Amino acid sequence: EPKSNMVVIIVKKGDQLAGLVVDELIGQQEIVIKSLGKYINCTSRLISGATILGDGEVALILDANVLI
Repeated sequence: EPKSNMVVIIVKKGDQLAGLVVDELIGQQEIVIKSLGKYINCTSRLISGATILGDGEVALILDANVLI
């Protein structure tokens, strides 16, 4: 069954716009992005790093510029 409402995050690279459909928007916060170095395949440019959230959970950081 199709959803009647979707959450879309708009990202911009130069003059190009793209919309990323997400399940849920939790919030916005400043973070420190840490490199994953040897722990991730270097051919995967989509993931630019990781961060540890305030609750201790690890979150992967997507590089939205790679998608556009």
